[in-house]
Amino acid sequence: MAVNLVLVITAAGLIGFGLRLVLPLRDRLGLAVVPSTAIIAGSLGWALAMWVGLSPSGVWGWIIALGLAVAAPIAVGIYLPKRRDASDEALWESLVR
Repeated sequence: MAVNLVLVITAAGLIGFGLRLVLPLRDRLGLAVVPSTAIIAGSLGWALAMWVGLSPSGVWGWIIALGLAVAAPIAVGIYLPKRRDASDEALWESLVR
């Protein structure tokens, strides 16, 4: 089971680095934000799948873990740049008054 977790972490990290290259507005994110989000989401997905009782050799644990490793960084990569732009605009408005 521990070896499978290492494989999930590695696969999630690679997915995260790949997603970082294709997400829009990636210049407003840090270098490790998207990959680390993928690793955290994939690891938590794997832990959740094992906690529920899915088999480590089954396909559903992998689908859950890698599905979360794809979905979470996309959500973060879309949400954070918009929030940063709004925050920067609010800060600019407060500074120029």
